[in-house]
Parts: sequence; C-alpha cells; structure tokens
Amino acid sequence: MNYNHPFRQKTAGLIRYSCGILFMLFSFCYLFFLQGEILAEAQFVYSKGVTTYNIFIGAVIITVVLQIIQWIVSMLSRLPSRWHALSYVPSLLLLAILTDVNQEAMLHFSFGAWVWVAPIVLVVYIALVIIAKVVDADFENYAIDIKSQIYPNFIILFLLILCVGAIPQSTDVYHFELKTERLILEGDYEAASNVGERSLRTSPRLTQLRMYALSKQGLLAERLFEYPQYYGSLGLLDVTDTLDYYRFSPQSICLHLGAFCGASIHSTDRYYQLMLGDSIWNQHTADYYLCSLLLDRKLKEFSRDLPLYYDLSDSIPHAYDHLPKAYREALLLTGQRRAAMDGIILVGADTLAKFSDQSFIAQFRDYNELQAEVKDVTERINKTHREFGKTYWWYYEYSQQAKGEIGQRK
Repeated sequence: MNYNHPFRQKTAGLIRYSCGILFMLFSFCYLFFLQGEILAEAQFVYSKGVTTYNIFIGAVIITVVLQIIQWIVSMLSRLPSRWHALSYVPSLLLLAILTDVNQEAMLHFSFGAWVWVAPIVLVVYIALVIIAKVVDADFENYAIDIKSQIYPNFIILFLLILCVGAIPQSTDVYHFELKTERLILEGDYEAASNVGERSLRTSPRLTQLRMYALSKQGLLAERLFEYPQYYGSLGLLDVTDTLDYYRFSPQSICLHLGAFCGASIHSTDRYYQLMLGDSIWNQHTADYYLCSLLLDRKLKEFSRDLPLYYDLSDSIPHAYDHLPKAYREALLLTGQRRAAMDGIILVGADTLAKFSDQSFIAQFRDYNELQAEVKDVTERINKTHREFGKTYWWYYEYSQQAKGEIGQRK
C-alpha cells in the first residue's frame, strides 16, 4: 500500500488532528468540570495535606501528558489511519484509573479491580492492534475513501469516551460536598451555599457545609429552611465526626463559633452548653444553638432562650419583625394558632409579641388555609411542600411524615 499518496497523507493528517482535538477537549472538560473536585480531594488525602491540587492547572497538565502518551503509542504501534483512534486506548485507560476514586478509596487506598482489569485490557488492546494492521492490508480499495477512514475513528473514540465516562461511581451529593468544601476554603461563601441548591438530595456533611457558608454570610437563621434538612441538629454540627481526611473539618466550624471542641466533649449539645456558658461565644454560636433547637423541634426551649441572645424589649420598635425568618416562623407556632394567624403570639392569657409585617402574617394565614382545604394527608403534605416547603412551619409539622424525594434520606 502506498502511504506516500498525497491524498492519503492529507486524510491521515485530518484524522490525527481531529481525533487529537476531540480527545483533548473531552479530557480537559472531564477533568475540570466533572472530576476536578474528586482529584483535589484525593491529592489532599494521599499527600496528607502537604500538597494541593489546582483544578484548572491539573486538568491541563494531565491532558497534555495523556496526549503525549498517545503520540508515543501511535509511533510505536504504527496503526493504519482507519484505526488511528485505537492509539488512544492506553491514555483513556489511564484517565479511567485516575478518576475512579470514591469515598471508600479515600479511606483505604487501593487500585481495586484495576489490578487485573488493566492488564487484560492491554492484552486485548495489543491483539486488536495486530488484527487491525492485518485486516487493513486487505482493504486497499478503501485507502482513499475519506468516509471509510474517518467514521471508524470517530465511532471508536466515541465508544472509548463513553466507557470512561461510565466508570466513576461517585454520587452527585459527594461531588456537591467536595465543591462546597473547596469554595469555602477559597472564601467564596455565597457560591458555596448555592452548590446543588435545586437538588433535594443531601448528606449530613453537605448540610453542615452549606449551613457554615450561610453563617459566614450572616444568613443562617434567615435561609435555614431553604435547604433540605433531614438530619436535625446534626445537619449543623457534629463534633463526633472526626474523620481525618476532610480539608474542612467540624473543628473548623467550632473555631468559627469561638473555640475548638476538646477531646473530652462527646456531644454537640455539651459543646453548645460550654460555649454559651463562657464569654467566648459570639452571635454565630447563639444562632447555631437556636437553630439546633428548631431543627430538633424544641420550640419551648427555643422561645425560652431566644430573648437571651436577641433584644426583644418593648423599647425597640418592631423588634420581633426584625428577627431572622426562621425565628419569626417558629414563634408563630409557639402560641395559639388562631391568634398567630393575626400576627399575635398568645400563650395562655399572655400576649408575648406582635408582628406588624402584614405580608408575613398573610403567608402564615395562607399556609393554614391550605392545610384546612386538603383532607388527604399525603396530598396535603405534597401541596403544602410545593408552596411552603421552605418554611419552618412545613418542616415542623410535616417533614417527619414526608416520603420519597422530600422525605428524610438516611
């Protein structure tokens, strides 16, 4: 076969460059947008925090290295142009091994099934290269047919990319955790609090990271129930979570609240008790404590302790109207429901507070009217969730009964 034919040379060049561009685009986008957070976490864990991974630079370097490997493989294998895409198998195999990292691998490093899968793939690959070279020698008539050479390459490359993309087993929630953690470390708390905001799926750690990001913005009690809350007060802080591979640990949250948690403190409640009994607590500590009471549905304790951390005296006009959203909503549930629908917190014969925000009172009235309209419990849970799922009212009265996407996830 005459490989020096000008048309064949032009076709071979077109195949090499088009496959190279497609591979590098896939590799960079895959590493930067989909697997960057995983690799950053892996770098931190395996180096024990000594080194860090830059997602953009890392994606560029790995892509270039993989492309160089492909060039070497291409020169050694001397594959016919029609099967040029097979020279990307070793590079894509390395990419698959590199990105096949999950939480279990973080704790106990191993190559898993790749110990035997990778050698088998390489043996099969070598056999395919030999077969491709033998078979192609019998198809001289197709040598100058550009379609017969380009299409097989694109199909092979597409299938290889599909295989690589199907291998990682990490969940979307785990990716949310890692991205939120990275943004917090970069100081971008607003972006961190918005990661995965449309998803009803979460985890204890993701919830803790989101709440910390809100707290850093001074919005914890304002936006607390805009996020799925499936774990009660442990979704704020769990001092017993002592895994050592976190880039941002629960101790970092404790420092934000005023002091590290000592080894002798074995519960978050005890930590709050010690912090609030000392002079080192701050407003963030108070909000974490008050929000933990709301999340655990301890309304009596909440209404009792709220005045300790917020000045609600009569000397401050509309003091109750200036409270964060979650606190205002919770207070409406502490008194008589009929009076609360008029904005009055009435406990027994005592009027504890009045709200003057008419739009807020009207929303609570609409919530109660919707409850009264829908008799079926399941339908009521779902309808009230659609309209009031981001309120403490719905959380307090229905979140424990909800199932499926809006119910608790263990």
